[in-house]
Amino acid sequence: MKSIKYGLITFISFIILNSCSNDDDAVSCPQTENATMTINGEVMDFQILGRGIDLDNDGSGHTLSLNLASGFYTPQQDTYAVTLKLPYKKTGTDIIEEFNYLRVQNGSSAEGDFVQSELISNVTVNKNTCFSATFSGSAIIGGNEVVITEGSINHTYSDPFD
Repeated sequence: MKSIKYGLITFISFIILNSCSNDDDAVSCPQTENATMTINGEVMDFQILGRGIDLDNDGSGHTLSLNLASGFYTPQQDTYAVTLKLPYKKTGTDIIEEFNYLRVQNGSSAEGDFVQSELISNVTVNKNTCFSATFSGSAIIGGNEVVITEGSINHTYSDPFD
């Protein structure tokens, strides 16, 4: 009789342990789709044009890249482009490793990395199906101060990463 009780307890424990959810499933994907930021006081909407995952040089993990753009895509027009790079599947405060900013206006361009200057970020979702983060910061780019406030990205991938 004792062996049946122990067997039943073991079986129930196995079911309970396997029914616990994964931490990745605890945070849901954003319900709205947006990529916005205020640049030097002007609210800008961005499109997410691409994403990718690269193996880190030391083989320790993977890096997620998100490519954002806003404006016209010819050199004589106004164009903004932002590329974020951060550890794939990692969430938390100030984990963005690169925040590359490019501004093309009237045929000339200026670019820089906000992480090298001042960037405050919070990545809340970083899964194979979606991404969500907020950010703000400032940098001297092309001799001018660029201030980004109220930055927000909420994006669900059309095709999940494998």
